[in-house]
Amino acid sequence: MRIAQWNANGLQNHKEDIKLFLHQNFIDILLISETHFTTIPRDKLYYTNNPNGTAHGDAAILINGTIEHNELLKCEEDSIQATSIKVKGFPCEITITAVCCPS
Repeated sequence: MRIAQWNANGLQNHKEDIKLFLHQNFIDILLISETHFTTIPRDKLYYTNNPNGTAHGDAAILINGTIEHNELLKCEEDSIQATSIKVKGFPCEITITAVCCPS
């Protein structure tokens, strides 16, 4: 399993770059900070928005749909946004978290 982290500084503007990066590097799980989305209408993408409703900060996890997993509770505070998943299929389950601490 290959995991990477990406500070998007606006996910929509880098959509094609991220697709290419995932494909070229065989990434299974991508941790994303600063998505700048208020909503993300896509499955297999778990996200936590800034609680003030603005496109500021935010954290997300994009995961390959073939990996068995489930989403965990989110942390949605002004000073920190965190999205977590539990990945199954190893000798033990592992928790993976994407975090953004906007200034």
